[in-house]
Amino acid sequence: MTTTDDVEGAAIADGTPDAGCDCGRDCPPYSPAPRTGEVRAPDGPVMTDDVVGGDRVVGFAYVPPRAGTPAGTPHDRLLTAGDGGLVSPPARPVPALRPPGPGDERLPHDRLEEHCVVPAARQDRCLPAAVRDLLADGSWSRVLPRLARTVRGAAHELWLCGGAPRELLTRRGRDAVRDLDLTGTAPAGRFAELARRTLEEDGETYELRTPVSPDTLVCTVLDDDEQTPLLEYRGLGVGGFAFPATGTDLVSDTLQRDFTVNSVLYDFERHLVLDPGERGLSHLKGTARVLAPVALSSDPRVQAALALRAVKFLVRWEADGSVDTDELRAWTGGFPDDLAGRVRERGDQAWAQLLALHHESLGGVAADRQTAVASTLGRGVERLLSTLLGSSA
Repeated sequence: MTTTDDVEGAAIADGTPDAGCDCGRDCPPYSPAPRTGEVRAPDGPVMTDDVVGGDRVVGFAYVPPRAGTPAGTPHDRLLTAGDGGLVSPPARPVPALRPPGPGDERLPHDRLEEHCVVPAARQDRCLPAAVRDLLADGSWSRVLPRLARTVRGAAHELWLCGGAPRELLTRRGRDAVRDLDLTGTAPAGRFAELARRTLEEDGETYELRTPVSPDTLVCTVLDDDEQTPLLEYRGLGVGGFAFPATGTDLVSDTLQRDFTVNSVLYDFERHLVLDPGERGLSHLKGTARVLAPVALSSDPRVQAALALRAVKFLVRWEADGSVDTDELRAWTGGFPDDLAGRVRERGDQAWAQLLALHHESLGGVAADRQTAVASTLGRGVERLLSTLLGSSA
């Protein structure tokens, strides 16, 4: 992709006046410049849509290590277009290097439509400085700069996701970012390997652990207490499998997110805001913030989990002004009245996981406030919260 913005005076390219710097960092105004699309390294990693052994690559799975597994054994598995019917990951390992032959030479962000890739300073002249401050602050600063260099040195891409881009784009400030979530093109096992290598090279961090959850493919870099996450990483999401999978396609990842506002990514190397779903930025930055679901699942476990997260965000944002929940209520209004019971029918583990999510999401919120917000999302959600609150009492 090659873009050139034509900007005059203090107006940014979409005609919006530049609001100026008000953060005290003396941020310079956005200065447009031609951007030439980059190309993948010829000796870089495999990505979605490459062809391996005559089959098109769609993503990666992960097989956890077993007792007695030799150190250095690869745990990532290559997924190709014919693997959708498998009930467990195939035995196929991920090649160390991309195969020779025809393929898409563009990096993932350059495969997006132009309007989905926005220079951060064009969106908000203070945003790049806010991100730099965030990454230099907090417990994650112990490992993130070196880890990012290692990951990118292996020709993988890395982006901020979740709360960091969401809160900084809405100018809620550094204190609103509670944790640091990353996504990228590295499969789970490869990221854990690169993280371990990075930590071992430093005398102060070599004892930190980097476990991978086989249920979620989240790799966590744990602090010294082995309980507190310094940061969490999960590769770009891929659907259509009976087991967790990741890939390298930004649009596919958007379809695995919960809400549109959580589909916005931040490239902290190039300082680009990525909006693969084409609605995340407008839903964050409009006159009224929009809380809209991405996928309308019929699975009661997914519905219940999304309902809890929706209540969490509505409680958190209530002081910021009105939130448009029309799309959300059109979906949650159709939830069954006995949603809690349907989750319980899936077994004790499913119910325990929902109770844990309720505590994590809303543990510090008064019960009457929880039920009041839940009531705006329909009877099914209101009864779900009442049941969870009763179970937690």
